[in-house]
Amino acid sequence: MQRTPIQIRFNDIDMLGHVNNVMFGHYCDVARTDFFVNQSSYRPDFFKDTRVLILVHTEYDYMMPCFLGDRLYVETSIEKAGERSLHFLQEIVDEKRNVRVRSRSVMSTFDKSTGKSFPLPNEWLTL
Repeated sequence: MQRTPIQIRFNDIDMLGHVNNVMFGHYCDVARTDFFVNQSSYRPDFFKDTRVLILVHTEYDYMMPCFLGDRLYVETSIEKAGERSLHFLQEIVDEKRNVRVRSRSVMSTFDKSTGKSFPLPNEWLTL
């Protein structure tokens, strides 16, 4: 599991004083990148690599609101490795480990030259 601290910015807050729901997708994106840098042998260069992983599905369960003064972390882990995909579980937690938001997402292999998926290379699975 990779734990990524999140900086809540004033711009992330809505008119009710909550972190706007759209921001949690950004937080999870930051944490997935952190996961690949720190926990995986897969080191994508999305601008140069022809074969990459792309995000194809996301879902969010909002358990508790988040506010500007909260200290949040995204805990990222792989729930399942498919033939052509990785299934992520991400939980946005506070400093007491209360789950504020739970996200599940799927990243699929994608070959930019063919526009199709391909079998997940074993070396990308070294976590």
